[in-house]
Amino acid sequence: MNPESLQPTPMPEPRAYSVPWSVADTWIGVILLALLNVGLLIIALQGVRTEIVQSAALIFVQLAYLLPLVLIFVWRRIHWKHLGFGTFDWNTLGLGCGLLIASYVFIILHNLILMALGVDTQGEAIFRFFDTLESPVWFFFVGAVLAPIVEEIFFRGFLFQGFRQRYGWVNSMLLSSAIFAAAHLDLVALIPTFILGCLLAYMYHRSNSVWPGVILHFLVNAFGLCAAYAATQVPGIIPT
Repeated sequence: MNPESLQPTPMPEPRAYSVPWSVADTWIGVILLALLNVGLLIIALQGVRTEIVQSAALIFVQLAYLLPLVLIFVWRRIHWKHLGFGTFDWNTLGLGCGLLIASYVFIILHNLILMALGVDTQGEAIFRFFDTLESPVWFFFVGAVLAPIVEEIFFRGFLFQGFRQRYGWVNSMLLSSAIFAAAHLDLVALIPTFILGCLLAYMYHRSNSVWPGVILHFLVNAFGLCAAYAATQVPGIIPT
């Protein structure tokens, strides 16, 4: 018997996920995002949130979420291509759609618990918000089109990748998703947004591309906004 055959098979080396920015840069991005959210919260508390949503200014508010990333990339002289704008395997998107359907089981259960406790769900808050809008055009465009692109670039392309090189993909998925959920400034939607963040981070990990996440994010936001708007226009069409 060959003695070499008795030797244990070496484990494969863990895959390295290196990006041109450091973990410290990533945390700086988180701090800048937090400061930005504080500023937006102050604006909302001044009672001008509805006026912003009804105008093109909402576009600039959403694009402001890219400001921390732009500052760091300009400072470090990093090319935008490192955020993950390459091609991807469409089978990954199919997997994501299946996982998205499964995740809705937990999200629906979460909402049922809130309703049983007498707590308004995120959907009910959106229903009331639509009633205050003269036209939902800007809100639809930003929520269904612009937000998926901006948020996937920042939270998955930048944050998740930045954390993954140090903490591993699982810890980075949980960490970036927690920040993603907190950044929405909606306590009621914290758990559903965290679940969605984990799914989108996993899609990025599988594909190393922002596009599967953008597409899934678009589907989630577009479906939610259309359902909410339909509920305000045709009472009783969606049980609440």
